[in-house]
Amino acid sequence: MFRGRRKLKYRVLGRTGLKVSELGFGGHEYRRPLPSTLGRWGEINEEKFTQTQPARNRLIKEAIDAGVNFFDATQPEETKSLGLALKELGVKNDIHVAIMILTPFSKMMDNLRSEWRRIIRDDVEKTLKLLQADYADLLNMHMPERNYSPQRLGVALEVLKELKEEGKIGFIGASSHQPRFLGEVMRKYDCFDSVMIRYNYHLQEVRNVIFPLAKTLEVGVVVMKPIAWPYYGIPFTRFDAGKGGGSCTPIQHSLRWILNSSEVSTVVPGMNSREELEENVGAINKEGEVDERLLERYLQTALGPKAREKLRNMLRDPYVDIDYFAERALTEDG
Repeated sequence: MFRGRRKLKYRVLGRTGLKVSELGFGGHEYRRPLPSTLGRWGEINEEKFTQTQPARNRLIKEAIDAGVNFFDATQPEETKSLGLALKELGVKNDIHVAIMILTPFSKMMDNLRSEWRRIIRDDVEKTLKLLQADYADLLNMHMPERNYSPQRLGVALEVLKELKEEGKIGFIGASSHQPRFLGEVMRKYDCFDSVMIRYNYHLQEVRNVIFPLAKTLEVGVVVMKPIAWPYYGIPFTRFDAGKGGGSCTPIQHSLRWILNSSEVSTVVPGMNSREELEENVGAINKEGEVDERLLERYLQTALGPKAREKLRNMLRDPYVDIDYFAERALTEDG
């Protein structure tokens, strides 16, 4: 049983009508929980994968026991792991799963137009097979900004609508790191039932670009990367900004700040341990105002003069993804 079980709160995921927990379960934000190779997603060490799967099964069960009912899976290994866990637990009802087809327009661009429909359909069916399911509530198109064209979008939507009619997916969404691009597509075509976007104290652009559209069009909003800021892939807590205020930890402050926006349906941090799960669940029913001065302090510490030294130290971090993203941050920072 989940220690200190709390009743989560739920919101409606836009026009899908799905009632989802404010805290969802993300695939890969804190660190890579699965033994894959960064930069070459989907390459799985099967022996290590099998050895570590029981721990992931337990974590999924604890999340469900805590009231989490929305699960997001992006990379193939995440989808496979989630599918194995749900099968082991015998979970079928009251769980909502979002799956992803990765950079579909890039794949379409590299093939003849006559192959485009097959590419989209095959991707969805392969992903469902990894999930060990014949249906997923939400199908997200991953990074539609990459090699976008109206023609590719039209063909992809046509196939996804067919799959929806066939009962293989419930709703159509998109996951994007480019809010202005996503907003233009939403405004012009109104083709997504839900969108997954980066939103946190450091990245606030979606407040003006996406939230008004989502409200007008009744599009659900799923927030990714709630903790990985200001550097992609690295939790802001890695920069030792000090303790949170009151009874909240820094991470709880960040989650609560995000959920203060009524346009947000659910936030999906990656969770790779019971401790992380309990901390995230604990954010939901905290009372009192969020002190933005604390979040600003965390941000300025991570951007401050000692940050580069901390990033260099992360190059020797035992978690391969931390050193991977630290190197990326140092390179991008010049």
